[in-house]
Amino acid sequence: MAFDIHEVLERKGINVPDHHKEMLTGQMAGFEELRKTVNQEQLKDLDMALTHIPGGEQK
Repeated sequence: MAFDIHEVLERKGINVPDHHKEMLTGQMAGFEELRKTVNQEQLKDLDMALTHIPGGEQK
């Protein structure tokens, strides 16, 4: 399932600064690559969530 994260955020009324758009595109591409490596059959029994902590990447 490929989608444009910018379109999703725009539909939800979330404005993303231009300088963050490239970063988001890279992160979503990484998620899509990870998704390809996951055995979908095993996921049926799991309950998990992905969270993002703004500024959490800063050390």
